[in-house]
Amino acid sequence: MACFCATNLFLVSFEILLWTGEAADFCTSLFETQQDHTLLGHVMETVNVTDEFECHRKCIHNNTCKSFNIHPLKTNPVQETCEMNNQTRQMKPKHYKKKIGSSYHGSVEVSCVDIMETNSQQKIRHCHPEYSGKQCTVKKGSSPDFPGVSCKDIRKSTNAQNNGEYWIDPKCTGLPFKVYCDMTTDGGGWLLVMNVITGSPHSNQLSVVTSYRGISDYHSNKMVITTSAMKELYGDLNFQQIRFYCWKKSVGRTFHVVTAANSSGNAVVQYFSGLTDALPDSCGSYVRMEGDNSSLARQCEKWGRNDLPHKWSNSRVKGNKAGKRLYDHAAYILFKYHWNLNILYLENKRPFECDDFNKPQASGDFWKVFVR
Repeated sequence: MACFCATNLFLVSFEILLWTGEAADFCTSLFETQQDHTLLGHVMETVNVTDEFECHRKCIHNNTCKSFNIHPLKTNPVQETCEMNNQTRQMKPKHYKKKIGSSYHGSVEVSCVDIMETNSQQKIRHCHPEYSGKQCTVKKGSSPDFPGVSCKDIRKSTNAQNNGEYWIDPKCTGLPFKVYCDMTTDGGGWLLVMNVITGSPHSNQLSVVTSYRGISDYHSNKMVITTSAMKELYGDLNFQQIRFYCWKKSVGRTFHVVTAANSSGNAVVQYFSGLTDALPDSCGSYVRMEGDNSSLARQCEKWGRNDLPHKWSNSRVKGNKAGKRLYDHAAYILFKYHWNLNILYLENKRPFECDDFNKPQASGDFWKVFVR
């Protein structure tokens, strides 16, 4: 997953030095292009050019030019109007406006102004939170202009330590979207693909994600993902592990396991990603995480139906249940300990289950699935 994702943001090497000069307060710069926008009221010179690159060159060689606008020239379709500005959109955000057909081009200076002086008069420079590395480049995943491929990619590239929202673009399509990443558990890099948190004793509405871009809806606290969406995600990310995590107040136990780094664990990933219909073995396929105190995780030999013992899931490969593998009895010991978010059973509504059988749910109970 070495793909470098960027939409309208490009790193500049030689030209950046010309663009920013030798400003001591900045480590480096990024150069951005924003379509259908313009900066108003700060034009210092206007010339006709053949393309944006000619305008860029003119701006670089003008010491007071900090950005430029390109507009189509109505009287001559082979030329464009180049407006060189003495400000940037970051300096004058209120003057940055939408204008269809035009484009804005400018530098984004990356600040390293957090400087401390030691007793030996040496200066130590520190990047601002959004930036990292020796050159203080924009942190991957912190902006839609510089998304990561996955949470794992962001964690590896930036050493991110904070759980929360990040931007990813798995196929570098130029259409990034926000996701939740767990950057602390077991080395981090976990992408949240299912998130249900009950808000009341009778909260049982689910939001079913049928395409993986829908995992941006994690903050609804009722998001579950279909097998087809998992298959789509697997095709783009080729994730190697799945982590199941739930907690239910009424039973006071936590089910928290991750698929093992072996063939048995891989079979679980393959099954829940819709790549095979063969039910995977339970024993040897997962590792208990710190804090797991579930009866289910301690008794793998009792999982599954009587006719299919020692297996994950009771979801049949035919019919509606084929798409519900992650949330309809993904793991269970019959009539004792279930992982289940399917509220319909024998045409009666039942509580969601986490290491229990038909116990009442309460506000704050949660079910989460991560991939990495």
